[in-house]
Amino acid sequence: MALTPIVGPRGVAALYKRSLFLTSHQHPVLSRLHEGIQTTMDLSRLTTTLASLSEAEANAVGTSLLQSFYELLGSLVGLSLTERLLSSLWDRPLSDPPALEPTA
Repeated sequence: MALTPIVGPRGVAALYKRSLFLTSHQHPVLSRLHEGIQTTMDLSRLTTTLASLSEAEANAVGTSLLQSFYELLGSLVGLSLTERLLSSLWDRPLSDPPALEPTA
């Protein structure tokens, strides 16, 4: 996914943080993950959190988080570009390693 050239590393981190915040209303297990995110998107805490859940719950949380991220990005750059940027995420099971931005 090539979001960094479009919104920058801080923009990617901000989208991720906002997605975590919005999703935490429906899935409280995410409520503490959005704290402390500054300029990079570190997925290790998310991975650990999802691994502690049942498979069904992890899938529900992950799907909700991706949907929030998709909607936020779509409101920023448009749905057409968002679909192209995130299409690889929808084709992969949530148990696969994340294809989001690497940490710097």
